[in-house]
Amino acid sequence: MNNGVEKASVSNMEEDKASPPNKGKRIDVGSASEVDKDINNPSTSNMERDDTLNASIKGKDIESTSSIEYVNRDIMEQLQTKMDSLTSQQDRAVCCIYRVLNSLRNIKPKSYTPRLISIGPLHRSNTRLKAMEKQKVRYFTEFTKRHKMDKEKISDLVSSIQKKEMAIRASYSENLTRIRRSDFIQMILLDAVFVIEFMKDSNHQTLSNKFEPWMIFDIEEDLMLLENQLPFFIIQEIYDQVNPASQDGTATPFLDLATLHFRKYTFSQGVQTSSSVKGSRHFTDLLRNLMLNGAFQRSYKIYPMKLKYSAVMLREAGVKFQVTEDKCPVNIEFEEGVLKIPQLEVDHSFERLVRNIMALEQCCYPSEAYVCSYIKFMDNLINSAEDVGLLVRKGIILNRLGDDAAVSNIINHFCENIGDSYTCFGDISEKINGHSESRFNRMKATLKLVYFPNIWRGTATVAAAILLILTFIQTIASVKSAF
Repeated sequence: MNNGVEKASVSNMEEDKASPPNKGKRIDVGSASEVDKDINNPSTSNMERDDTLNASIKGKDIESTSSIEYVNRDIMEQLQTKMDSLTSQQDRAVCCIYRVLNSLRNIKPKSYTPRLISIGPLHRSNTRLKAMEKQKVRYFTEFTKRHKMDKEKISDLVSSIQKKEMAIRASYSENLTRIRRSDFIQMILLDAVFVIEFMKDSNHQTLSNKFEPWMIFDIEEDLMLLENQLPFFIIQEIYDQVNPASQDGTATPFLDLATLHFRKYTFSQGVQTSSSVKGSRHFTDLLRNLMLNGAFQRSYKIYPMKLKYSAVMLREAGVKFQVTEDKCPVNIEFEEGVLKIPQLEVDHSFERLVRNIMALEQCCYPSEAYVCSYIKFMDNLINSAEDVGLLVRKGIILNRLGDDAAVSNIINHFCENIGDSYTCFGDISEKINGHSESRFNRMKATLKLVYFPNIWRGTATVAAAILLILTFIQTIASVKSAF
């Protein structure tokens, strides 16, 4: 038995020698010194691996940080460019010429777009208006000949514009860096001279020698558009340079010339001098100031009372309507049941004029939007052609359109997308609403409207009442005699 065990042991030992451990695999255990090093410093190899890993991670962190810094730098540059644009265009007090808000423009684009001529930079790329560029050059040629201007004097005009170029650009809310300096200065010179010459010819009644009647009308319309303006200060500069006497009062100042040009509007006829419209910054601003010349001082209120009743409904509640001689349309009064309103002329220029003044107020005078407040009041007063007809009969509306429904439609669409948080007619509206909601006033008004609308109906009513009384007395007398 022992011999068997010994044989088996010898056999196993021989197999172990024939088959070395890890058969088929190669293991590099290193030199003895390396083994000793690993044994004596068990963390050294791990530390090297950690250092390699940390270096890799650190490299990625640096790359990531660099990428973030690049993005941040790019964002900051873009923001700085935008802020610089705002600083140069919108933060200055001289900014006064705006693009009409899309919320207003989309309602009626034609009311804000020039038909014939572009003045200033906002519509200069409109190909429909290019034909008038030749007329500007003709006007400039006549202008230089009449004032005997040589190249040196023309150069002086160019220099004047060049000195104020930044202020002119800052007058526009839109960034105009796309327009080259030379193109911009030339545009301002030609446009300013055209405006001066057109105003002069208009007041001298000589426009008909240069333009067809329809062209005169369209140019006058285009000159009052908010987006089609030059700042007055540069027109004044050029005007004074060629008319030195205008500065000492011996010649007509430019603002007086412009005021006279717009005398066709009823509200401007009472303005004799430019003192009441001094400070106007362009034609749209001038027209607003003319419209508000002599306006009552009113206080604005937040979320004020609105007028609840139309003209016809107010008449049924006993309110009387009276036209006043006041030229300022916003000077509305309500006293002792009488609503006093200045006459409002509605012609074919009315809608464009009012829409552009309202657009100006939304951009430039949001807390002093007197014209917007006035139009809102009239919008509440007029709901139908019948309301317009009543106001026409009272002389409050002078209808040049001939159609009461057309007037109603125009006025009822003015205030779309116009905020109504502020108005200066809240106090008047509150008084009118209170008067109209009085039961006694309504009964008295009904009696008058039904039984005394005119002398004939009134006479018949009185006669019928007398007859009724006599019949009643006779009946009583007959009853008494029977008993």
